[in-house]
Amino acid sequence: MTSHFGAIGLEVGGRREYGELLRRLYALGRAEPVGGGAVRVVWTGAGGARVELEIDDEGSLTHVLPALAPRGAPVPVRGIVLAPDGVAHMELLDGEGGRTLCPLPVELTDRAELRALGRRQGGAPTEGFVRLSALAERIDLYEDRAAYDAAQRDREPGFAPEYLIPSGLFRPEDSGREWAPVARALFAGGVVAAERVGSEIGGGVFHRLRVRTLGGIEVDVAAADAQLPHAPAPRGWAGRWVEGAFFMTGSLGLEMPRGANR
Repeated sequence: MTSHFGAIGLEVGGRREYGELLRRLYALGRAEPVGGGAVRVVWTGAGGARVELEIDDEGSLTHVLPALAPRGAPVPVRGIVLAPDGVAHMELLDGEGGRTLCPLPVELTDRAELRALGRRQGGAPTEGFVRLSALAERIDLYEDRAAYDAAQRDREPGFAPEYLIPSGLFRPEDSGREWAPVARALFAGGVVAAERVGSEIGGGVFHRLRVRTLGGIEVDVAAADAQLPHAPAPRGWAGRWVEGAFFMTGSLGLEMPRGANR
């Protein structure tokens, strides 16, 4: 399984390389206060690659989030709740004020904004719009929908051509009392846009794909070049189909409330 950093072209080989990468991203990133004396350092790279480092008021690193900046159509959501561990839970809707397509845990790039709004009178928003992105942990590529459908005939059970399953909500049988939902999902869909991106740090390469899945939801996917050894040229992606397991990230488009940084 490719690491989340590898999905955005920042593959590291061990603990030492990981530490060196974080120090480099910290030096290159943009620091912004997020309240309570904490600071968020954001590095952004080619193709929308993004890494957040959150540092508390004592100078300790408390949160690291590799992600892909989402650019797809916003999805209406309701029931937004930020869990104590920082994972946001929400229901994806088939339209504004519509029916629920599925619940989904998401690691938000604006979780600090959501947290700060929650401290204000009136609280954090429980409805809104989310733009979704995902880092591929496993991804399979098919020539077209017909090839995908043919592959389902050999599977039990077979899956629909467009599905989205919030697998991070499923509790493993051997999990302990400390278990909590994680921002993971399984989904399949058609590729509607693609580009191949070279990272300016370390020279890694990844593919940025826009996938249209259940209910027309668009997810921007990052997948390491090694995960897609038979990937076509960017113009050859039209009609291709993908499915896999993904780490879900996204943004509600929130801004830090005035005075929250004091």
